[in-house]
Amino acid sequence: MDHLTFSRLFRDWRRKLVALLGAVAVWMFVNQSITSTKTVANVPVRLVSLPQDRTVQGLLPNGILNRRVTLTLTGSKDLVKSLEASDLEVLIDASGLPDEWILQVSKKHLVSLNPEIDLAAHIQSVSNSEFVVNMSRLVTEKIPVTIASPRGWAPEGYQFLDIWPQTLFHTVTGPEEQVRALRDKGFQLVFDLNQITKAQLDELRSSADTLHADEVNFIVPERWKSVVVPFDSEMPETINDAKSPDLHISFLRKEQLPMGKNLPIRVFYPVEYADTINPQTHPLMTTHVVQNEQGVYYLDYPLLVGQVSRLFIDVVRDNMEIVVAAAPQTERDFLQWSVEFINQRDLEDTFVNLLMNDRSEQVNLKKKEVRLRRRFREYMQNLSLYKQSGQKLLLEAQMKNDGIRIKDISDAF
Repeated sequence: MDHLTFSRLFRDWRRKLVALLGAVAVWMFVNQSITSTKTVANVPVRLVSLPQDRTVQGLLPNGILNRRVTLTLTGSKDLVKSLEASDLEVLIDASGLPDEWILQVSKKHLVSLNPEIDLAAHIQSVSNSEFVVNMSRLVTEKIPVTIASPRGWAPEGYQFLDIWPQTLFHTVTGPEEQVRALRDKGFQLVFDLNQITKAQLDELRSSADTLHADEVNFIVPERWKSVVVPFDSEMPETINDAKSPDLHISFLRKEQLPMGKNLPIRVFYPVEYADTINPQTHPLMTTHVVQNEQGVYYLDYPLLVGQVSRLFIDVVRDNMEIVVAAAPQTERDFLQWSVEFINQRDLEDTFVNLLMNDRSEQVNLKKKEVRLRRRFREYMQNLSLYKQSGQKLLLEAQMKNDGIRIKDISDAF
């Protein structure tokens, strides 16, 4: 470029600069004056100033509804084109509104979540999709939490007894309709025994008192004690019942305990067969298994007891016997037998009273009594007899012409 051309280019440069700036200003003004319309879906709606006794179904703890609204925005082209749902929020003052109202969004309800966007200066009009809001009475209820039977298996060397308490309550606050429905349905917790280790129970057993040396209570961890309130949030909430810290799973150490005495054995003679089958016609015969001492028959070797606690066997030991049910040979080849308990009600009362004196659990005493009575009856049902060798006791009783003979067939299996 020669000097002459350069001089011509910068001749009257001030006027040229003013013209350039003017052109830019005109372009910016024209560009800003061009309007555009855009539909933005999934815009959050926040409610403020709700009456203290009112709420809205689907209102999250942060005040935002779990439903979103679709907005149609008209305004400056460049701004409207760039807007996304994450840039916006609809803010509604809910004070003084009726129990049912239709959301009508205007410019004054729009809040910019992006500090670089000035909505008031660039949005001309707003309309929204149909959006009906129903307010409900705010109520607080205790929702029952049922502790169901656990899944999985107890650790090796232990057997599951029960869970206590079997019902807790989680207090929730929310819309009346949803809270009432949740109260009728309730919550349910199911624990997995596979998550409890033998080492954990062994440690508990080593610190147990002598009365409960073979029964251990595993305190349920806090992370297991949570529920999800469907209308509150999707995050689990820790159960807020005051009894929740006492929630525990009880286990029994699997042991074969010494019976400590010879076990009496008796024959039951049904009245319907009394003419042909009675103590005179078919007495219980002594053998190397059964001995008779002054009319009292008993198994003549020491036994072990399993599936029960030490306290249980201490309570019932003197009131146990084996009963063989006599029956005609035409009815069955081998007679039925079972372990029976004398004065069951008194034994149950003794067992329960001993454990009721233990105040380590801060629970309803009446419910605790019901639980202990159920445990006693389960022990009676589950009790098993074993020989010193560890084999389960198996007896074979048969009706012979001269009487009833019993033999031990444990070694055959």
